[in-house]
Amino acid sequence: MKIVFAGTPAFAAEHLLILLKGDHKIVSVLTQPDRKSGRGKKTSFSAVKEVAIENKLKILQPESLKNTETLSILRDLKPDIILVVAYGLLIPKLVLELPNLGCINLHASLLPRWRGASPIESCIAAGDAKSGITVMRMSEGLDEGPILKKFICDLDEKETLGTLEDKFINISSKNLLQFLDDYEDKKIKEVPQPRTGSTYANKIDNSFKHLNWASETAGEIEKRIRSLNPKHGAFTYLGEERVKIFSSSIVKDSGFLEPGQINVSIKGSFKVGCKNNSHLKIETLQMPGKKIISSKEFVRGYKSNLETNLKFS
Repeated sequence: MKIVFAGTPAFAAEHLLILLKGDHKIVSVLTQPDRKSGRGKKTSFSAVKEVAIENKLKILQPESLKNTETLSILRDLKPDIILVVAYGLLIPKLVLELPNLGCINLHASLLPRWRGASPIESCIAAGDAKSGITVMRMSEGLDEGPILKKFICDLDEKETLGTLEDKFINISSKNLLQFLDDYEDKKIKEVPQPRTGSTYANKIDNSFKHLNWASETAGEIEKRIRSLNPKHGAFTYLGEERVKIFSSSIVKDSGFLEPGQINVSIKGSFKVGCKNNSHLKIETLQMPGKKIISSKEFVRGYKSNLETNLKFS
């Protein structure tokens, strides 16, 4: 098959590497335009572009797939499918109809649950017991196309964004190439998505990453922290300093702590008060511009900060 691959982040790049191990021909790679990031505003390539360059693949980086030049290039390529993994741009109808066998999306959830931009983060934050990859033929609706295949996995009690992405990559490494062969041979049967049971995963923004100690219990915050580790990092404030938290655990304690109030133990670790007087032990965290450290290292290194501000906000 002639394939156009569309993807942007590291998760998508891992799928491109899997694809390169097969016999299908990758005629082009679609990835988002280069961005300026970091304090120096240096231009950085997407992870998918880096893999494409290393493997001398044709690269397209349009701001939109609606422009006539990009459409003309895609038509000339005559792909059998466009395979989409975390691309991040809207696929218009003209592009959906362009490949002989349609546009295929590998979506990181068990559709129709968690349609949208952040399915992995959302399922962990919600405490789902299972997740997986849904392969679907794309339609104009957001993640509403017919299902071609589902690959299901269990979530561990301490599942993080990073560990679950690794599970999904492992699933794809075992199944993606065989799926493409079966799809080309017309062995895959489409199944419409159920009309009920859909949920939506919003794009990750600061309102999701900023921990609110008064409105969520320790259990809810602990899941939120895991859902953002390591890519984003949940955050809170200690005075004017923005502190990222990467791991934590729930503490059963009868003592009273106000939401956000910090209690340092004799051993040097610390816990924080949450909604309904539930308590969360902080395990690893990061100050601006510094490396991730343990709570004990934090207490030793930022003693003066803690003495001035014994409360997260």
